[in-house]
Amino acid sequence: MCYYVRHEVFADMTIREKKKLTLRLNQQLIKQAKEYAAQHNISVSELVETFFLHLDPGKEPTHTPLVQRLTGILPADIDVEQEYEEYLIEKYGR
Repeated sequence: MCYYVRHEVFADMTIREKKKLTLRLNQQLIKQAKEYAAQHNISVSELVETFFLHLDPGKEPTHTPLVQRLTGILPADIDVEQEYEEYLIEKYGR
């Protein structure tokens, strides 16, 4: 799946307007990002910038199909946190 789309909105942004960001990632992910960027003739910075541009703070994240199927299974009057606490006490004791 390709997430890369050039955003011309930032095309005229000068290097002085951009800030440096250091990321710590798994070595294999870094290798994959560099390969992907090279294949698409972009920099890893452009790839990361595009990812952030696609984040929509007002939009709720889409849940996986499994989570969607499980949503609503428990009755609304159950206190999930209390049930979990009781489960842990039963399993491990106080």
